[in-house]
Amino acid sequence: MWWQGYVTVHLRGPGIEQVMNRAAEAGVVMLRVERLTSDVVIVRITARDFRRLRPLFRETVPRLAVSVSVLERHGAPFLLRRFKRRLFLAVGFALAALFAIYLSNFVWFIEVVGNSTIDLPSIRAAVAETGLKSGVPKRSIDAQAVERHLLERLPSLAWSQIKTKGVKVEIHLVERDTVETDGQQAGHVYAKRDGLVTEILVLQGTPQVREGDTVLQDDLLISGMYYDRQGRRQFGAARGIVKARVWYQAVGEASLVRWEPQRTGKRHRQYVLTVGPLRIPLGRSYPQETHLENVKNWRLYLGSAMAPLSWSRIEYEEVEWMAVGIPVQEAEQAAYLLAWESLLGQGVERESVIQEKTAVDYVEDGEGIRVTVRVEVVEDIGQFLGQ
Repeated sequence: MWWQGYVTVHLRGPGIEQVMNRAAEAGVVMLRVERLTSDVVIVRITARDFRRLRPLFRETVPRLAVSVSVLERHGAPFLLRRFKRRLFLAVGFALAALFAIYLSNFVWFIEVVGNSTIDLPSIRAAVAETGLKSGVPKRSIDAQAVERHLLERLPSLAWSQIKTKGVKVEIHLVERDTVETDGQQAGHVYAKRDGLVTEILVLQGTPQVREGDTVLQDDLLISGMYYDRQGRRQFGAARGIVKARVWYQAVGEASLVRWEPQRTGKRHRQYVLTVGPLRIPLGRSYPQETHLENVKNWRLYLGSAMAPLSWSRIEYEEVEWMAVGIPVQEAEQAAYLLAWESLLGQGVERESVIQEKTAVDYVEDGEGIRVTVRVEVVEDIGQFLGQ
């Protein structure tokens, strides 16, 4: 309908039904009919059908006393007509869109993340030596070459990674630990989660896995055993970064039924007198399961002091709880959000997700829906354990 063009028509008068029947006989399709009052109706009609409808209205409307007015015009034909009146605006809009698409092929912002002791000008100078700067085409960036150059140019760096996000390039850095490790407890680096190894950076020790290996929780990743420059075997503190693709899973459930109170019209009233810690009810109280409460309190004030005396009126309104069905899409969305709350509680960050899979099924009693969300992220799975 948007490509054909359609109009929103306002019909008003006592003969609306006859007019709509005549329109149906003439083959005019009226969509999304909304009856606001007994003599006011809003309908959507394609522009072509509205032109066919005009002669019919001229014949029948005067006799049936029905007024017709166009509230809104939608769709491509009306948009093109508007642009024809403003040709320069349309051309300028098209040129601006093409220019924005062209500019999106270049790098305009460079952000450095993770540096604490290395000054930013030194990092920017090292990056500029590789040809990476504002205004260069994104296709000309060799991320691995930039990473290698940074590690060679800045000895205090332990790891670097280049990420391209739109027109921005992020440079993630990890600096070497400057603390002496001679007195540090010896130990190994183990896997804290199952995963598929994608990257290994060993700062001290001997790697026990390679890129592409599948590891399980508590598997040895980096051994603290290594040989120094003199060829002597040493046992120290293993250090390094082992990145892997890991999977997290969470389940969220939501009900397909919502219980809403329906007022029966019966009301009850109770008064309560409170004197200090003493509470004196005047009248019967009713359970909250079958009644809604509306409480209003009055307190006795004596100048600037408040006396320990209060008076309350409780209005009880009887209700019956009725089961109301919840649309499946609404319940599914609620369950999906609950599953993601669980994932966030497990430490998953939405920005780090590289793949997400969702499974939807019904609970056993058929009155609820269950959404299982499984996400894949890349993270450092290594954890040091001393011996």
